[in-house]
Amino acid sequence: MTPLIQRPDSIRIIRQAYSSGTLDPVDLLERFLQRCDEVEDRVQAWIIFDKDSALQQARECARRQRAGEAIGPLHGIPFAVKDVIDIAGLSTRAGSRSREFSGPARADAAIVTALRAAGAIIVGKVHTTEYAFFEGPPPTRNPWDIRRTPGGSSSGSAAAVAAGMVVASLGTQTAGSVVRPAAYCGIAAFKPTSQTGSTYGVVPFAPSFDTVGWFAARVTDVADIALGLEPQRYRARPAPTQLRIGIVRDELLENASPDVMSNVEEVICKLSSAGHVVEDVRCRPGLNTLNTQHRVMLEYEIGRIYAELPGLPAGQVNQALLDAIARGGNIRLDAYARAREGIQEAQSQVWGDWSTYDAVMFPAAPGVAPLGMKTGDPSFIVPFTALAGPITTVPTGFGEEGMPLGMMVCARPYTDGDLLQASLRIAEAIEVAPVPTQA
Repeated sequence: MTPLIQRPDSIRIIRQAYSSGTLDPVDLLERFLQRCDEVEDRVQAWIIFDKDSALQQARECARRQRAGEAIGPLHGIPFAVKDVIDIAGLSTRAGSRSREFSGPARADAAIVTALRAAGAIIVGKVHTTEYAFFEGPPPTRNPWDIRRTPGGSSSGSAAAVAAGMVVASLGTQTAGSVVRPAAYCGIAAFKPTSQTGSTYGVVPFAPSFDTVGWFAARVTDVADIALGLEPQRYRARPAPTQLRIGIVRDELLENASPDVMSNVEEVICKLSSAGHVVEDVRCRPGLNTLNTQHRVMLEYEIGRIYAELPGLPAGQVNQALLDAIARGGNIRLDAYARAREGIQEAQSQVWGDWSTYDAVMFPAAPGVAPLGMKTGDPSFIVPFTALAGPITTVPTGFGEEGMPLGMMVCARPYTDGDLLQASLRIAEAIEVAPVPTQA
């Protein structure tokens, strides 16, 4: 199976080309539009491909560039947007037949407003699983092997970047929906500290965890996007040359494939060779405990937010989501409160235990993207989502049949800028590029 992978130039290189006048935003966008024409029929990332609007935005970027006007830090960078995030004038379907006839959004989501203010070009909306749940997969395929899932729920977000149809994309994470698709598709991603950044204009799933994140080809790109969106929040001093990095060891690793464990050891070797101090660390509550507590909270919340969905006609909502809503409706408030308290206690305990480390790392998934359209196992990611801190996904190697592998780089909440700086240092040692850079 020939991979449908194309790695665009970095945001920094594109900005330099714009500044020197050797590249025009319209020309760049047209290259990406041509790429979409070449591979979209097989990848199937897009639900709304807003070509005319994207070209209009690119022409305005080009005009500003020629006029010497002030331009934003993401000037002329094409983005895709997960279809749980509102774009003014376009419908938000959230991957569900139950929203098939929803009207166009009246306003941009806050994150889309921020992208536009930074100068980005919004190309359109990409597929998601239904309501960003684990199931209800969209038609999107993994560009590395179209027989395989790109992961979920941000399926189209990851696939569009990996296939070279955009420079970057927006997704959301409630369980593992940014980290897992990035790892499965061999690209980088960033999930900020949970419940930071506005979710105005984002279809909710479980509000205690819903967080907007983004995808790009490499770690430098996701860091540049962060600075482009909120420089005051994400600006930090460069990380020290020598980092202290914890490699999380837990019984959950018993579920990891030999390829994943081999990749972990290879990453440790590379980090040590680069001069970093790498040590094993433990999560005292146990990652499986956090998985259980997260599931209780998530299902309790969706059981109340979406209590009306089981009343819709048959076929409007997939059965797996209906079952989760039913389970959530039966969870008592005291059980929800215990799960929330347990997660809060774990956050305090774990980040206290790991306070001397610049970052901790863990595999992004038990294996490579599985065959078929099931979105894969989120159990390696969920505990770190529950711990609420920022997470960078770094592509680190290849496993079964040449499919990508990735690792999470994590830190305590509200250290997003420092975590991105540490991730850049870590990426220098371990990040693996899928193919030579090409525009």
